[in-house]
Amino acid sequence: MSDYDIAVIGAGYGGVTLAALCAKAGKRVLLIDKNPQAGGKAMTIERRGYRYEMWPVLGTPASGSRFHELAAELGVEDQAPLLGPEVAPGGVGSYYKNAAGEWRIAAAQTQVGSDPMGMVESLKDVYGATDDDIAAMGEMFAALMGTSDEELDALDEMGSLQWFRSFNLPEPLITFLAALLNYIFVAPVNRIPVSETIRTLRDLFVGTGGRYAGGGFGRLAELAADYVVAHGGTFLTNARVEKVVIENGRAVGVATNKGEFTADAVVSNAGIQPTILKLVGEGTLPDDYVKWVMDLEPGLAFVGVRYFLDAPVFSAGLATAYSDQSWWDDERYAAAQRGEWPDASLVFVGATTNYDPTLAPEGHQIALLGTLGSPDPKATMNDEAIRRLEATVAEIWPEVSEHIIRREPYSASQVASLTRDSVVPGAGGECIGLAQVIGQCGRSKPDPRTPLPGLYLVGCDAGGYGCGTHQAVDSGFKVTAMVLEDLGG
Repeated sequence: MSDYDIAVIGAGYGGVTLAALCAKAGKRVLLIDKNPQAGGKAMTIERRGYRYEMWPVLGTPASGSRFHELAAELGVEDQAPLLGPEVAPGGVGSYYKNAAGEWRIAAAQTQVGSDPMGMVESLKDVYGATDDDIAAMGEMFAALMGTSDEELDALDEMGSLQWFRSFNLPEPLITFLAALLNYIFVAPVNRIPVSETIRTLRDLFVGTGGRYAGGGFGRLAELAADYVVAHGGTFLTNARVEKVVIENGRAVGVATNKGEFTADAVVSNAGIQPTILKLVGEGTLPDDYVKWVMDLEPGLAFVGVRYFLDAPVFSAGLATAYSDQSWWDDERYAAAQRGEWPDASLVFVGATTNYDPTLAPEGHQIALLGTLGSPDPKATMNDEAIRRLEATVAEIWPEVSEHIIRREPYSASQVASLTRDSVVPGAGGECIGLAQVIGQCGRSKPDPRTPLPGLYLVGCDAGGYGCGTHQAVDSGFKVTAMVLEDLGG
């Protein structure tokens, strides 16, 4: 008899979702993570009187999400309240730099779509949209909401930028949409599949954006890991999985720096490339599968800086800023790699203390700032990306420099060291995981069931759709059903 029914590698949101749901189903679960606590890239740490994430993490959708389903399944809604932008002073703020070089501020909203007339006036005032432009935008949203699931499957191979431009939208409205997709998917807009965009924007416009958890974004992951232990499982922390143990052509357990454990199924939340290329290795799987995995493209990185402020500077819980040149497609990313930068950075600010003031000393503010960068942990361009991010932030919020009491920059190398191992050149520091681009989404998404019997993938690389952590939890639910079915319930 195996030590466990299921061994789960990695306690990011995909891993803890599956581990907790399998424990609820009565399975003996081993959950393993190289960090001291659960959460993965959304981990919340406590240091010097502050609780915060290592980089900006705010969820979409804010209501009716897979996070809400998970909290309800585990009965922990009261212990990890999922807070929408309505609790954060200032709601969601948006700053647009127009062709004249002026920053225009969109009216803060706490509920996307709750004030259609206000949204129309904002598009006119901030982006200079005409009545014809508004009509074209309405046509696009009608297509977004009215496309059937069967029609969506046929849009896996069409890029979102091409789709947006098919509605003859003016450049400022293209910027509004392209920047939104950069924030959601952290990928080049021209290759984000329309199918992925439509599914995710439907969630956003129905359930709003800008969710954060009371106590920190990683709080629900911590509770899910606790649930595993409370239901007879084991959560092994500060433990590195060294390899997947294989016998008679099947995954039968894991070898770690803290011992070897057998299991009827192994589920990896470590990413498809680290799992297949490092933990399984060559010689076990078909050569064409290994080559396909090796050639998969990482998503872009989010790089930036953490500000700890002695007074509130950012009025919105979630703020974004961009110009017509800020958003990235393949061409613009290549230009940045050559040192050709836009007039203003794409900026994302999560002022988490606007959601939960208890995360910092009274009167202080935590602001997690991010922008697009290279997933290569060795990329030199990321230092320049961070410098330009801070310059843009200072341009919009000049008072911020007066209130910084601690500044902590982060880049792709920190992402790789904390979470995803870098096993392929140029990868490891990606914000989400595999790039959500044509050929890697929808029907082309990697199958959670690997060619190695008994080995499964969970998290942002397989099984789900959507924005970042929501995609991971979606994968957790779906892969749980697969694993339980294969194990006989």
